[in-house]
Amino acid sequence: MLLAGLISLLVTSLVNFYFSIQILRRVTAAEIKISFFEIRWQVHKHLKDYCRLTRQDDGRIGRAFYGYWLTIVLMLLSVVVILVSVGGMQ
Repeated sequence: MLLAGLISLLVTSLVNFYFSIQILRRVTAAEIKISFFEIRWQVHKHLKDYCRLTRQDDGRIGRAFYGYWLTIVLMLLSVVVILVSVGGMQ
């Protein structure tokens, strides 16, 4: 169970990083300034901009927004699975 939790955490983290890049690429395409020094925090800062931009273009919020939040939830669930399995080993 521990190995499955670790693999799940790794995969969901990589997918979350992919969605983060998609969100930041869309925001930079609209010529909104992004500081690459703290790039992981910039995603949270510009989520509203991404929603606004995609809603203007397509009439709905972009898929990367939902993928980003879904992978955040899956990462948290993976951490819970890891903690439960580590706690059960003792």
